[in-house]
Amino acid sequence: MSEKLQLNQLYPLADRPPAPYLRSQVRALWTGEKRPPRKGEWYLSGAIIAAYQAPNDLTLNHCIAKIVRARKVVTWELIP
Repeated sequence: MSEKLQLNQLYPLADRPPAPYLRSQVRALWTGEKRPPRKGEWYLSGAIIAAYQAPNDLTLNHCIAKIVRARKVVTWELIP
């Protein structure tokens, strides 16, 4: 079953993240654009959506992504 792409949702990186970040520190965010990615741009693809970096100029349309730093926040809720 394939996922549905959504704005304002974070997606994991399938390719190596940009230096000096670790894979756990960054995620991909869809910009809302859909066009062929240029060399070095990040795009979203796959049945389980993940971000890939274009190795060269691609000819097929993909959803363009930008890389953002992500921070995990744990919250606790007391149940009365």
